[in-house]
Formats: sequence, C-alpha cells, structure tokens
Amino acid sequence: MTYDSQRVVSWFSCGAASAFATYLARDKYKDHPFEAVYCRVQEEHEDSLRFLKEYEMECRLPIKVIGDAERDCSIYKVFEERKFIKGPLGAPCTMVLKKNVRKAYEKHNDIQVFGYTVEEENRVNRFLDANNTVEADFILFNKGYTKKNCLEFVGDLGIEIPVMYQLGYNNNNCVGCVKGGMGYWNKIRVDFPEAFNKMAKLERKLGHAVNKDKNGPVYLDVLDPDRGTFKTDVPTDCGFTCEWKQEELLLKF
Repeated sequence: MTYDSQRVVSWFSCGAASAFATYLARDKYKDHPFEAVYCRVQEEHEDSLRFLKEYEMECRLPIKVIGDAERDCSIYKVFEERKFIKGPLGAPCTMVLKKNVRKAYEKHNDIQVFGYTVEEENRVNRFLDANNTVEADFILFNKGYTKKNCLEFVGDLGIEIPVMYQLGYNNNNCVGCVKGGMGYWNKIRVDFPEAFNKMAKLERKLGHAVNKDKNGPVYLDVLDPDRGTFKTDVPTDCGFTCEWKQEELLLKF
C-alpha cells in the first residue's frame, strides 16, 4: 500500500450532511493523512457538541475543534465590530468565523471535503467560483446523496439527530441565523425567546434590521407574530459559502 502525504481535511459542521461526508471521506482517503475539523461558532445550539462527541465515539474518529478565539467565536462580536448585520451582499459572520478560519488552517495542497448534497448545486458552483485554488471534494453531491440520505445515515449510526432538526429546522445553523426570514424569526421567538430578544436589541443598537419589506426595515421588536411562513423563510445551511458574494462583502470593510 502506498501512503499519500497529501492531507485531506473534511469540514465537519455538526450537521447531518457533513457527518455523512466525513464518514465517506475517511474511507475514500484511507491512504492519506486525514483530519475532520469543526469551526466552532458560539451561537450554535449547545447540543451540537453532544452530537460531535457521540459521532466521535461511534465512528472512532476525532474531530478537531478550531475557531476565532479573538472574537470568542461569536457572531455578535462580528456584528458589533463591523457595526453591520447583513445587506445586499450578505452577512459578515460566515466570512469571519468560518471562511477566514478555514483559510488560516488550510495548507495549499490540501484536499478539502465539503458536505453539500445533490440539492445544493448552486452552492457548489458558488464555492468553485469563489475558491478556484482549493482542491475540493463534494463527495455527497458527486455521489447523488440527498439531505434525506444524510439524516438516514445519522439514524443508522444510532445517534440522536441535533436538537435543531428535532425542532423542525432544516439545518443546524446558529440559533437565530440572520439569513432567516420573518417566518423563521417568528419560530425562533417561540423556541428560543432569549436569542430572539438578543438579536432584537442588537438591531436597534446598530440601526440595522435582519428583515425588510417594501416599506423598509422590519425590526424584530415590532415584527408581527403572524408574519412570514416558516417553511419558506428558513435560512440555507451555513457553511463556507453564504447566499451572497462574501468576497465582495469583505472588501467593503
């Protein structure tokens, strides 16, 4: 057997897709140095770490936890520092707490594994456009695996899925993701009132609202509890790309 010295890094997010991708990648790259790495964000549900530990034990695979210690891995530190939450080009949290952390960790010749599923062709294309020097393996996308397949994989491991999935959210993002719409935030209001109120206070402090309509900003502290539809207002998975052009966003600050 020939041992290839090219390192493989599988980016683990404590979501079902990255868990499945990491599992598949370890077998695919068994002749390479292999690392599973998690970029910690403080505002993710605390149950994420329970899921991580159980995954480590079940799969006998250590997960390395890294993060932006200077900002306590916190989206609120980023927003206060930038005096900005989100706009037409996106939100700075993914860039600062995930993409920059990834770039600081990666080596120029790494193979990097990302857990995008077959439903996420647009995200794959956006990543490739913005990261054309990265040798990326979209192992789930390439094999045609769906989000449903990923949840089934976690179930087959015998690990309880993260709490956010159990509550009906379609990803394991931060509790109170600024990419969510009015329906999403009204569900956060019910499920996590402290997170809702914390973001509402930050909006007023910075003068930026997470949501808007044709009349302008819609601040959370005046958001009608009946506005929005949760199933259509949910944010996308938060990974190393956001819904908007993160590189352009960074240039503004």
